[in-house]
This record gives sequence, C-alpha cells and structure tokens, in this order.
Amino acid sequence: MPPIMDMLNLNQLHMFQTLRKIFEDNGVNVVQNLLAYKDQMLFVWNPDECCLYTLLLSTSHEEQPSYQKLYPSSPPLFDVDEILINEPGTLCALIGSKGVSVMKFPKRMGSKSLYENGNGQGEGVTCSTSLLQDKFFITKYLTDVKRVRWYPGSPEDNHLVVLTNNKNCLRLFKVDNGTGKLVSIWRIGPQTSRMLASLGDTAVDFDFAPPVLLGDRNQSETSIMWPILVLQGNGEVMCLNTTVDEEMCIRSAKIMGPLTMYPPADDNYSEDACSLLVLDTVPPSVVIASNFGELYNCLLLPETQNTDGEYTSSDKQHEYSLHIIETVELELGLNILDCSEYDSSSTIQLKKDPAVPSRYWCLHNTGVHSVTIPLTELLDEFSKSVNDDGRTGSPDIQGQSFVEYHICTGLMNGETKPIKGFSVLNFPTDLLVTLLSNGEVVTQSVPDFLHNKLSIANVYINQENPSEEQADNADNADKNDFSSFICALLQKGNSSKNTILKLGPDVPKDVVIQMVLQNMSMRRETLNNHQIVAEEIERRVRMLSNAKERQFLEMQRLEDVRQKLQDDVENKAEKLDEINNKQEELTKRASTVLLKLVSASPDSVSTKKKRELLESYKAKMEVMNKRIEEAREKWNIVQSESTSENKQIPGSRSLRLTLEQELVIKGNLSEMGSTILDLEKKVRELRTVVNTLAS
Repeated sequence: MPPIMDMLNLNQLHMFQTLRKIFEDNGVNVVQNLLAYKDQMLFVWNPDECCLYTLLLSTSHEEQPSYQKLYPSSPPLFDVDEILINEPGTLCALIGSKGVSVMKFPKRMGSKSLYENGNGQGEGVTCSTSLLQDKFFITKYLTDVKRVRWYPGSPEDNHLVVLTNNKNCLRLFKVDNGTGKLVSIWRIGPQTSRMLASLGDTAVDFDFAPPVLLGDRNQSETSIMWPILVLQGNGEVMCLNTTVDEEMCIRSAKIMGPLTMYPPADDNYSEDACSLLVLDTVPPSVVIASNFGELYNCLLLPETQNTDGEYTSSDKQHEYSLHIIETVELELGLNILDCSEYDSSSTIQLKKDPAVPSRYWCLHNTGVHSVTIPLTELLDEFSKSVNDDGRTGSPDIQGQSFVEYHICTGLMNGETKPIKGFSVLNFPTDLLVTLLSNGEVVTQSVPDFLHNKLSIANVYINQENPSEEQADNADNADKNDFSSFICALLQKGNSSKNTILKLGPDVPKDVVIQMVLQNMSMRRETLNNHQIVAEEIERRVRMLSNAKERQFLEMQRLEDVRQKLQDDVENKAEKLDEINNKQEELTKRASTVLLKLVSASPDSVSTKKKRELLESYKAKMEVMNKRIEEAREKWNIVQSESTSENKQIPGSRSLRLTLEQELVIKGNLSEMGSTILDLEKKVRELRTVVNTLAS
C-alpha cells in the first residue's frame, strides 16, 4: 500500500498482518466496528484468538512497536461486531448481536504506560470480564442486540444501556466488581411481534441528548436529566427522560412521543430508518439515517405551547420537536454507468467526530462518507429572516451540507465490501484509520474543517452574488489560508476526486473500460486545475520573493541597530564596573574615617560621671589601706608588749591584773577586732567595684 494511504505504517506490523489473514478467510458481510482509539492506544479485536490487540501509536514507526494482547477471563460466546470504550478508558464493551460482555482494563504502568508493566512485545494480559445476562440471550434465540451505549450521566462511568428487539425496551446494567447487574428495564413501546416489526414499530437505535438541570441551582434537591432519543423503524423518534438524583440513582419517566417533525410529511420522512445520532452542537443536531442512504439533518428544539410563536422558559418544559433542515442522499458506491441504480439496502452506522462537533461519519457496505452541517450559517440565516408580517419567526431554512466520499469499497450493482473498523485519531495529528474487509488499514489525514467551512460559505455567498463575492472570497482565502485556497482549486469540478478505491481483483472488463474513460476525463480536469494552481503558486512565489528581499533589508538594518546597541551596552557595562570599584574604595575610606572620629571624640556626660566615681572609690580605698596599716602596727606593738610583760625576770615579782582590768582590756581588743573586720569587708567591696569598672 502506498505510504500516503498508510501514514502510520500499520500494514507492516505483525498484528495487522495476522488480522489480514483472519479477515480474508472470514466471510462476514455486515458493517462492523472492531477498531477503537483511546489515550494514544489503538484497540483492534481479533476474532480468531478472541483477544483485544492494543498498540501504542507513539511506537508504530519503531522496529519493535509496543503492543499487547488483552484476553477476557470469560471469552464471549457470540461473534463480536463492535468494541466500545467508556470515557475514562477503564472498561470496554464487546458487543454482538447475541450478547454483550464488558472487559475491565488493568492499570497502565511504566515509562510507556503499558498494561501490567509489560515490555510491549505481544505478551498476553488477562482482564476481568463481566457477561451481561448471557443466559437470557442464549435462551431467547430470537432476541438480538440492536444498540449499546455507555450512559453519560453515570457517577462512576460504569452504566451501560442496551437496546434489544425483544419486548421493545432498554436495559440498564451496572458493571461493578466483575459482575454485570441489571438495574432497571425501561419500556419504550408495546411488546414486539413479527407484525409490528414488519410495520416498523420496533426501536432500532437510540442516543443521548444534552443534559438538563432540574430545579434551582441554589437548592440542594437539584438533579440532572438525560433525555434518550429512541428511533423506530418507521422513522418516528420517541423521548425517554432519565434523571440522576443526588443519591446517584438513575430513574426514568414515562416515554413521550413520537416527536413532532417540522415541516410535516406523509411518510414521516423515512419508512426504513436504521440509525440515529445526536451531535454536540448548540442547539443539538439530530441525524436520522435510512437503509437506502438517506440522511435527515434536524435541529432538536423545545416544543412551543403558546400561539404567539415564542418559546417557553419554564423548568418543567421537557418536550421537544425536530426541525428538518436538510435531506442528504449518499452515493452508496461509485457510479460508473449513468443509468445504473443501487438497488440493495445498506445498513448505515453514524459516528461522531471528536474534533468538529458539526461533522459526523457514515459507515456502510461501500465505504465511508463524511458530512459537515453548516450550522453556524443556518443560524445566521435564521436570525436575519423575517415573516410576512414583519416579525421574526421560524421560516423554512434550507441547509446545504458538505459531503465527501473518502473511501469507496464497492460499485453500483457490484460486490460490496463493508467496513470492519473506523476511528478518528488525534495522534500525532488528526488521522482517519479505517479497517477494510480484507484486513488492510487505510490511514488518511482528516479533511481540513476550515476548508470545508470556506466551501460551504462560498455556496451561500454565490447564491446571492456569484460574480463579485467569489473573487473577494478568493482573495480572503489567499490572505488567510493559501493551502485551503489551493485545495479548493484542486477539488473544483469534482467532489469525489479524493475517494480511495478498493474494488478487488474480480472486476468486469466493461467496468474497467468505463473506469479508464472516467479517469481520462478526470485527468484532463485535474491537469487544468493543476495549471491554475501552478500559476497561483508562481504568483505567490514572486510575492514571497519580493517580501523576502524586503525582509532581508529590514533584517540587515535591525542587525546594525542591534550591533550598535550591543556596543553601547558593553561600554556602559565597563563604566558600571569602574563606578562599582570606586564606590567600594570610597566606602572603605569612609569606614576608616568614621572609626577614627569615634575613637577621638570627647567623653560623654555618663562616662565622666563614672570616671569621677571611680576616682573617689580609689581615694577611699587608699585611706582605708592606710588605716589598716596603722591598726596592724598597733596590734603588733600590743602583741610585743604583752609578750615582754609575760616574761618573768628572775628575782622579780609577777604582774597580776585585776578582774576589772582584764575586762577592760578584753573589751578594747574585741572592739579593735570588729573594727578590723569591718575595714577588711569594705576593702573587699571596694576591690570588687574597682575591678568591675576597670573591666
């Protein structure tokens, strides 16, 4: 396959080569969706090994890409037709016509965020699996699963709504701890029978409308309502209001409908409806598809209850109506012969576009279509339109969507090859990944939404003034986006020029001749368009060359200015360094001068008082020392006299003192001792004070 058709090089991987061998032997001739994308992981179901392949897209171009195999602990007992992953990417629903099974993904770990911290070389990981009423589908052999969707208002994203053709009801399941518990059953019509099924009174598809807040936001009893639009086979749309209260319980009200469609039609616009889709636009857009390739683009608006044409704003107003803005008829297969007609039905599956809310994708037996609704332009026309009486009303607005046929897998009245998988990736850029019936993978870049919007705007403007406004829009496109302008020129005159053909080897000779003639005519138109594009590119090159020369001159001038500024900055930096050095030197000199001034400054008053006090203490201390010396000398004299008197001279009489004399002498001695002690104490105190002042 050419690199332009496989931008991620997926067909060269071992996992897709294995799937190619399996799908070539598998003869299932219905549209399936065995491919999904979530958080840079590409998921593909392998029906032979009954496992889910996971590929980390960031490693798809490496020699050993990181992929794993997720095996359900309880393999499904039915053929899987679709895989559906919930919003946080923790659960995956395996959906078939005879049952539903839910796998719980393990945690992603490691540097590459692989499951169970594996090395990503094709190892197997077993996942916990919950079977939803498997015995019910086994015993009820006439019961088929029509549609499965995750409930968007689930508190833990683990509620699943299943539509079956048995008893015409919706079943709400809760997946928790490896079990799938049936929470409630919502009746949406009478119990089905073969007669009702033939009349189209059975539900074939459903989808969730935007939520509505019930009650006042300031109150604590608020709840959220999630309306469910249910499509019946005869084209009628019913509405079932479900609520999620403050206790996180999901309840349903009585079903209402069928919804009124404006403008009314005898056949209710469709007698063989097959698919329903609600787009996340404002106001919500509803798409109804039939088995014969007809699409009905509608606006979901509140139903009016008064006669003056104004909408009510009551919180209790929950009735809706559908306003048909456009009917699109798809080309199911490439039309080689002008007289041929596609006489076989084709079940169409509708998928949302995660990047553009007003665009959706159609999968069918003969390829992939994209439809972009010009909702902004339609609402602008609606706001500017007035009725005959001069008041703003609801006139009949006619939309013209932008439809592209991206992949063709069948011819008119030829063999069909339904799509096996489809997903829109946002890594590394917005890409379309389509799994064909033979196992090949086609990877395309997503069409530019700005280019589609520009083409739609040109259609509306050309209806008013096709001569002048077209030239103005071309100039605006050249100013805003030159690539979009080139794309518009290349697709001029042929809307299916970018369709990828995958017809297979067994094609009749007359069909090949017609294809060659068609290719020759398309080649002539393409060459003419390429000539126009070449002239536009040359003109653009001349303009850019002149602009380049002007920019070079401007850059040279700016370079001179920059060099001059740089020189000024360097000179000022040198001067700043010199100033800083001089400032430091002056700071040191000032500190030295301040220190000298402080040391040479006269004493303060307190210092003088302390010095005088110290000098007085010193004088007193000298006086005390003199007194102590005098007392000590007197004491020594007394001691020497007493000693000499005590010595007896031979032959002399001993001196005897009377009692009164002894008492007087003892009193004097005691007074002198106490005086000496007091003087010594004062001396010690003076020494302490002197030492304190000296320190």
